Amino acid sequence: MYDSVFGAVLQQEGAMVRGLYTAATGMIVQRNKMDVVTNNIANVETAGYKADTLVTSTFDEVMLQRLHDPNVNFVGAQDVGPYAYGTHVEELFTDFSQGAVEETGRNTDLAILGDGFFSVEAQDGRVLYTRSGNFTVNAEGYLTTQDGEYVLGQNGRVFVGSEDFTVLADGRVTGPRAVEDTLAIVSFEDPGVLRKAGNNLYDIYGGAQPIPAGARQIRQGALEGSNVSAIDEMVNMITVYRQYEINQRIVNMTDRSLEQTVTLGRVGG
Repeated sequence: MYDSVFGAVLQQEGAMVRGLYTAATGMIVQRNKMDVVTNNIANVETAGYKADTLVTSTFDEVMLQRLHDPNVNFVGAQDVGPYAYGTHVEELFTDFSQGAVEETGRNTDLAILGDGFFSVEAQDGRVLYTRSGNFTVNAEGYLTTQDGEYVLGQNGRVFVGSEDFTVLADGRVTGPRAVEDTLAIVSFEDPGVLRKAGNNLYDIYGGAQPIPAGARQIRQGALEGSNVSAIDEMVNMITVYRQYEINQRIVNMTDRSLEQTVTLGRVGG
């Protein structure tokens, strides 16, 4: 009798622990989703920003087996069915769709219409990529990002001399003091090889190489806005919060039930 009671307690404990773990992984995933959503909302007004989405999946399924069940007449273990131990983060997906283009009238603002990325030289010498054309002219006369990365052309750093310069639709740079060049606009067969490197810049992941951009135009005096939908992200925030709350309640309920089961097992023993 004691063996059957003890076995039942162990089985119940095992099911509760699995449920506890599943709910806990759900809380971790929802917390990560909330980080992504809040970051998207914070960048609603950031020029050229691309929205992120967290892709999740379940852990690999395992086959549950019933062991030593006195109510079932069999020898050894019996398969009960598949079970997945919760969810985990699969990848961070970036939506590279075009954002709305707004006229600013500033010569240093450039927008890419269509495919492609501006190439910039980071402070450590790496070549990074961005859709944000919110540029400026530094004290030396070079076209740079707001954080000081040099905008690159086919011949290297783009020198404009002052804000009195012109960028044609094909990317050619001209002006009274400018060194004529063509902006280095590149593309990628799979934008998924890009990873955010901070300051609205992207780095290449996995050894991929850029290729010349296809059909695109450069519009001077305009900026591409963020492609984040504030309304969608607010809905996502509410959904994530509710899902987190549900998992939290499951954890609390399972913890209380597990404590009661352990107490019952001690009394039965």
